[in-house]
Formats: sequence, C-alpha cells, structure tokens
Amino acid sequence: MKTIPQNPFEFKVIYNDSYVTLNYNEDLAMAICKADSEYIPIDEFKKIFLFVSEFIETSKICYFVFDKSNLRTFHQPSMEWYFAIWKPSLKAKGLVNHYKILPKLEWFAKAVEAGKHEIFQKYGKDILNGIYITYISSIEEVIEQIQRDKKSNL
Repeated sequence: MKTIPQNPFEFKVIYNDSYVTLNYNEDLAMAICKADSEYIPIDEFKKIFLFVSEFIETSKICYFVFDKSNLRTFHQPSMEWYFAIWKPSLKAKGLVNHYKILPKLEWFAKAVEAGKHEIFQKYGKDILNGIYITYISSIEEVIEQIQRDKKSNL
C-alpha cells in the first residue's frame, strides 16, 4: 500500500481516483481527503465521502481534513449534501472534528460563506451543533494541534 510522508508521520493512501486522494494515519486517527482536480462531479464527490462513511466503521477517525486547495469550482449542491447529510451522519459515528484547507482564491471563501448561509436558512443553524469546523492553511497545522491536544490531555 502506498504511503505519503507528512512529517513526522506516514499516511496510507486508502482511496485514490482522478478527483481525490484519501490518506489515513491510524496513530493520529486522522484522514485527509485531498482534491486532486479543479472540480469534483457530485456523484464522484458523494462516492468518496460515502467511502469515508464505510471506512470509519472499521477504522477510528477523530480528525478529518478536506484539502480543497486545488479546487477552482464551487458547487453548492455538493456542499449542501456534505453539510446537511454527510457531516451529521458522521457525527453519529463519532467524527466531529473537521478541518478545511480552502483554495487561495478570495471568491472561493466568499462562495463558501454564502453557501453556508443558504444551508443554515434551509436547515437551521443547529444542523452543525456538536461539529467543529476549523479552517487551516496546512496539514502540518492540524498535526501540531492534535499533538498539542494529546499532550494537554495527559
């Protein structure tokens, strides 16, 4: 199985297609979904996240990173499914810590905010209660935060 170094940890590639790569590190209980293309069709988008839903049944995931830095297209129906259907279903399985890396495009961040506003209007703000979403700039930032959290819990 292919591994990806992410200092100082190795991540196993557990899923890969032309749109995304999904990596996992058991010691960190962390999965990273990295968009490898500028656009992910909704059927493919759902396919990868449903794979995560199945994977969490046999492997512990406490931290999930969605690296969207390669995306150049914002797709509201995908975001709505992701926020309103997928995240609450994963919360029920214990995954509540979500991290996002957005593209370095100002308009993309604004589209995300507008999209969240639309979702909250449709489903209510309570849809994400108990789900923690943090916007970050790198995978290393998440790993450092996880390690700090683990040390403070000792």
